[in-house]
Amino acid sequence: MDEKREDLGPLLVEQFRQQMNNLSAAIQLLTPVVREKAGPQYDPYLAILHQSLYRLIRMVGNLEYLELPEGELALREGTLDLAGLCRELGEQVSPLTALAGIRFSYEEEIGSLLTHGDGAQLRRLLLNLIANAVRAAGEGGESGLRLARRGGRAVLTVWDNGPGFLPGTDERELLQRPGSLGLGLKVARRIAALHGGSIVFEQREERGSRAIVSLPLRPPEPGELLKTPRMGFDGSGGFSDTLIELAGVLPYRAFFPEDVE
Repeated sequence: MDEKREDLGPLLVEQFRQQMNNLSAAIQLLTPVVREKAGPQYDPYLAILHQSLYRLIRMVGNLEYLELPEGELALREGTLDLAGLCRELGEQVSPLTALAGIRFSYEEEIGSLLTHGDGAQLRRLLLNLIANAVRAAGEGGESGLRLARRGGRAVLTVWDNGPGFLPGTDERELLQRPGSLGLGLKVARRIAALHGGSIVFEQREERGSRAIVSLPLRPPEPGELLKTPRMGFDGSGGFSDTLIELAGVLPYRAFFPEDVE
């Protein structure tokens, strides 16, 4: 029975992805027709449709990633500026969370931090943690990202001022907060481990909680080229990775057709 359940995972992902691709193609064809024939009063319905697609892309992408065997989790490593990556991510996230009535801020102790890593995967890690923090903060709340250097490690802290969690809370409960399957945090943990790092969840001294990511720094060799990760791309087909990972916590207004085309 257990073996059958294990074999079911990849099959389910394949079926989900096939239907998701069909839905995506239909939405792309339907959107311009509805906007031309029916007018802008139908934009909110199209936005809800787009948001549902983005949520589905995220769920299928997380399931697919977690189903991959350890040997297939290759990183596309290169030299990158971790501070620049975080700064750009903060600039992209802040206006989106503002639509949900949540203030997002980015702080850094160092303006440039060169290391080796997979920039796209590190973005995914941080976006998953940010989505969790935004959900915890709730409307009227605050969340943020902070980058620091501690010796030979980069320390990235994603925090929120939500209700936090009680001491001794089981990690399974933490990973499955209301409205969440917890897949994103499992993906984040896996990406951190592939980079030789770890993620720890803590209650903040004041209100809220934080996720602390610790990554070893691997400075570039002299003359090595700096790589800029491709922003706004997801392996599911060219969709914005920021919108995909935040689809579950943003209002439908973030998905109006002109914003996601």
